[in-house]
Amino acid sequence: MSILRFDQTTSDWVIVAPSRVRRPDEFRNRVNVVDTTPDSATNCPFCPGNEARTPQEIYAERAFGSSASEWTVRVIPNKFPALRIEEDHRHYDDGEGFRYIGGCGAHEVIVESPDHSRLLAEQPVDQIERVLRTAQMRYQDLMRDTRFQTVIIFKNHGESAGTSLRHPHWQLIATPVVPRLLRLKHIVATEFFDQTGSCLYCVMVQHELAEKKRILAANSDFVALLPYASHVPFETWILPLHHQSSFGLLERDRLRPLAEMLKIVLLRLHRGLENPDFNLAIDTVSRGDESKEYFLWHIRVLPRLTTPAGFELGSGMSINTVRPEEAAEYLRGVEA
Repeated sequence: MSILRFDQTTSDWVIVAPSRVRRPDEFRNRVNVVDTTPDSATNCPFCPGNEARTPQEIYAERAFGSSASEWTVRVIPNKFPALRIEEDHRHYDDGEGFRYIGGCGAHEVIVESPDHSRLLAEQPVDQIERVLRTAQMRYQDLMRDTRFQTVIIFKNHGESAGTSLRHPHWQLIATPVVPRLLRLKHIVATEFFDQTGSCLYCVMVQHELAEKKRILAANSDFVALLPYASHVPFETWILPLHHQSSFGLLERDRLRPLAEMLKIVLLRLHRGLENPDFNLAIDTVSRGDESKEYFLWHIRVLPRLTTPAGFELGSGMSINTVRPEEAAEYLRGVEA
């Protein structure tokens, strides 16, 4: 059973999930250990034909009349969930100053294609669009549960990014609280809006488009850029060119241009940096702020090219060893 414990020193919540220890690679010594991660269609639970090896399917895209194994995108509950829909969502006192919440939430996996080894960057735009459409549909459905305050949509690629199964996939975790980092971003953006009447992120996009030094690519609906204060080398954001606070409200006809932009970003990172490990996350507003104007939803892609060490962990500050202007110039020269 998972619970969320309140950290008084940071005013944030920590998910304590003992069941996650059952993940195949959890806590094993990686030195001189043979990698036993499923690496073929024969033993991979995400591959077609192995559907019975996963929890009961939530959603899948299939052509009419297709068999259970003929799908293009598939959604299942995470076998080792951080949070579960069935758990308690009430708040409790646990002694003087200590508080916790039952581990209520949701944890889902989006298997992004039947292909065990084909990376998202190498998929056709149609398939990337299916994945984004599925992520949006699951986001919208989870947010109908009033117990959930936000849904984190993310993708881990590579061992150093946290991947435990090689078959390409995304994840969604719905939480009964808003994580402090997201709340802080919302507070900063709200204060800027209150002072100026403008969206902080829209102003930033306009400035970047005028500067052009950190722009990676753009189309009629989205821009990809490397932020002025990038936290890690080659950090890349994709932002809408038309104001919108919630990813859940993105119009269906704009999913394709988003897929096109995401493919460009991932393909240039893949080719330019020789398939780096990375984390991808969709930042969006929490419950109740979907129609407000202070925030602009966006996608962040964070390559794992360096490892946070003592200073970063001790201070909370980042050390970026590559100027984003130089990183953007390099990636613009990579064929996509």
